[in-house]
Amino acid sequence: MASTTLTPGPAVHGATVHDTIPEHPRHRIGNALHALRVFAVAAAEVVLLGKESY
Repeated sequence: MASTTLTPGPAVHGATVHDTIPEHPRHRIGNALHALRVFAVAAAEVVLLGKESY
């Protein structure tokens, strides 16, 4: 059995959480339309093409 010590790497910068930028507007209608489109495409693939996505 091997023993290894892992040291923490450098902090990753660049990615932000949605609520960390308060002046950035939310796009609720756009997000809802995107979700609807993704669902519709997936449903069409299953019904018309017989695809199953895992």
